Formats: sequence, structure tokens, C-alpha cells
Amino acid sequence: MQLIKKLRDITGSGIVDCKKALLENNNDIDIAVKWLREKGILKAQKKQDRQTNEGVVSFYNNLSNTEFTVCKIKCETDFVAKNDDFLIFAESLSKAIHDDKNINNYGTDEDLSNLMINQRSLGDCLTDLISKVGENIQIVSYKKYLSNNSILISYLHNKYNSHCSKIGSVVEISTNDIDSALKLVDQLKVLAMQVSAMKPMGIDENSINPKVLEDEKDIILKQMNNVPEDKQIQIIQGKIKKFIKENTLLGQNLITDPKKSVSTYLGEISKSNNISLNISSMDLYTI
Repeated sequence: MQLIKKLRDITGSGIVDCKKALLENNNDIDIAVKWLREKGILKAQKKQDRQTNEGVVSFYNNLSNTEFTVCKIKCETDFVAKNDDFLIFAESLSKAIHDDKNINNYGTDEDLSNLMINQRSLGDCLTDLISKVGENIQIVSYKKYLSNNSILISYLHNKYNSHCSKIGSVVEISTNDIDSALKLVDQLKVLAMQVSAMKPMGIDENSINPKVLEDEKDIILKQMNNVPEDKQIQIIQGKIKKFIKENTLLGQNLITDPKKSVSTYLGEISKSNNISLNISSMDLYTI
């Protein structure tokens, strides 16, 4: 029983599997671990085609506000997404990606074939995790954030732990004074919260796909069957202006103070601190 307990602690496998592994391998722990992994590979392969509709967005080193990594990992159920083994793997994976200088700054699992996690291959780590939690696990995407003239504001909504959630956002703010801007992180945090809550299509009008605006104009036009042609242009312009305001980060009303826009709020912080602050990019991650 002591050997079974030890093997369970090492592999996370069930009592029956551990007992069988030891019987098959003369109670040799190391060989039994390998035996279970080999059986686990078979189990893992059978799970590769299962749908993954749950998971987490994992942020690593985001408290630095200057460089960090985001990784999106999916599993089958919310139960596993909250599982400690899955969350530990998510953090270890994000850290390994962050520390590896030889991989692309963004990509998918196809870019991680040579990644090592704690001196083990990603493939082996995935196989062990799939065998342990009994679900298919997929690495969807990752991105490294690094800038010499910007600060990075991140937010995780309803966190499972300090670095994982189902919804996360990143706002990159360019500035002429990094040190001063870093002191304003608490005030700027609301911008990342805004992205998670309101899901803007772009930063401003220029960053919205022109086709989206054309489609919106067509919809508005089809709703004005009885409106005289000389008034249609004015109405379309007004509604498009409202659409842009509601669907761009800078145009939206601030979630913490709806009386002012995000643009106004950012301008006030810039002015009161005598610093240049401009939103240069934003990303929303969801499961």
C-alpha cells in the first residue's frame, strides 16, 4: 500500500491502475511510472478528438506591466478548468513560453514543438496531464508582450487564481515617460476592465473594419423605408456616429463613470500628470 500511495502521488493515477502497474513491473516504482505513462499515451490519444469548450486564459508576469505572456488553454469541462493540476500546468506553460527566447512572440501549439517545461518536453507534460485529469487539453494560442516605450495594463475577470480566468484583457499604452506611467497603473486599470466588460470592436473609428461600418449602413438604410431621401443621409450619419461611439474603446462611456468617455478620462490623467498617454493596442481573450 505504501508503494501504491507513492505511485499515486507521483502520477496522479487511480489505485487500481497503480496496483496493476506495480504488479506488472515487480514493484519497481520507476518502471511502473513509465508503464503508466505508456498506458496514459494510449488514453491521451483516444481523447484528442474530444471537443474542448472550457479552459483558461493564463497570464504570466503581468504584474510587471512591462513584459508578460498570455496563453489560452482549453479543456472539456469547467470542473477541470478549475482543477489545481490544470491551473499549475497553465502557469508552468505560460512561464516556459515567457522564458524561451527561441520561439516566436505569438503563435499556436504548432510553434511550441520544442518547448521544455521544467526540463521535460511539452508533449510529455500534456500526455501526463491528459491521463491525470481524463480530458482532452489543447493549447490554442499564446502571445508575448514586450515594449520599450509602452506600459501594459492587464485584467482578469472572475479569476480562478492569481493568473487564470475565462476572460482577460490587455491594453498597451504608449508614453513619453515609462517611470511616471508605471505609477499610474492603478488609475489606468479601468481601461483593461473596460475591454473585458464592453468588448469594443476597435480603439477608434480607424481601427474598425470598414466592412463592418458598410454593413451597419446597409442595415440602417433598410430600416428607413418611409423616410424621405433628403433626410436619410443625416439619419445614417447620426446612427453611424452613435455606433462608432458605442463600439470603440475611446468612444465608449467609462464603466466606472458613465458621464465621461474613455478618451476624456485618459486625457484627464495625461493632463494632470503632465505625461503623454495613448492607447496603441488592445486584446480581449475569452474562453
